[in-house]
Order: sequence, then C-alpha cells, then structure tokens
Amino acid sequence: MIFEFPITNKEILLHCIPQRDPVVMVDALLSYTDTEVVAGLTANTSGFFVKDNKLQEPGLIEHMAQTVALHTGFGYFIKKQEAPTGYIGSITNLSIHRLPLVDEKVQTKAVILHEFSGVTLVNIESTINGEIIAEGQMKTVIAK
Repeated sequence: MIFEFPITNKEILLHCIPQRDPVVMVDALLSYTDTEVVAGLTANTSGFFVKDNKLQEPGLIEHMAQTVALHTGFGYFIKKQEAPTGYIGSITNLSIHRLPLVDEKVQTKAVILHEFSGVTLVNIESTINGEIIAEGQMKTVIAK
C-alpha cells in the first residue's frame, strides 16, 4: 500500500491513535519510516488545552505522546491491523522553550532509539517554522 504524505484524513489518523475528541492532538501525519515519524498540529481556539491564546504545556506534551502513538498505530494500519493502546511510561529531559500560539503549526519529530517487547524509547522534538519549542525523551508502553 502506497501513501502520499501529508496524511490529514481524520478517519485514518483516528484509526492510528486511541484518543478521541476533545483530546486528539495530531491533525497531520507528515512523514513516516520504521524509525521515525513527523506529525503536525495546528492549535485552535476551541482546543481542550488552549488558554490565553496558547496551547498549554499538557497539550504540547499530549501532542508529543500522540506523535509516538501515531508511529506505532500507522505501522499497524499499514499491516491492516488494529492499533494497540499504549501509555506514557516516562518523560525525561523535557524542555519546553515556548508555547505554540493558536493557529501556529507545530511539527513534532520522534526518532525511535529502542523498541523492545512493546516498550519504545524516542527522542522527540517539536518545532514551529524550524524553531525548537520543546524537546526531550519519552518512553511509551503498549498495553498487554
């Protein structure tokens, strides 16, 4: 199956992640390989995590986590299998340099460092127009 990026079809995205509105924090799959994923999000004023015209820290962290989930879920989607549910195991070395304003387009890249027995460790970086706004490491665990 060949896909053309970006993928913005909400039905496909929702097939790949377990979250549902109002906490869906990815609106585009910009690129995908076996070892990395880039997802996008444009915060809007009706967003669950938006306050004072900014996407707040919990929303940005949730977007980062859903980017990792999108990588896992899209891998299953390609194989025509149901995406598993996962959880954030840990977040380390997280630095948030600034919060996205409403209507800014966030791009988050997750690079898989290790993946073993349903546990995935990634370096993750969020940018706006090439400016790094957040970075860190995240470990996710697939529910058994």
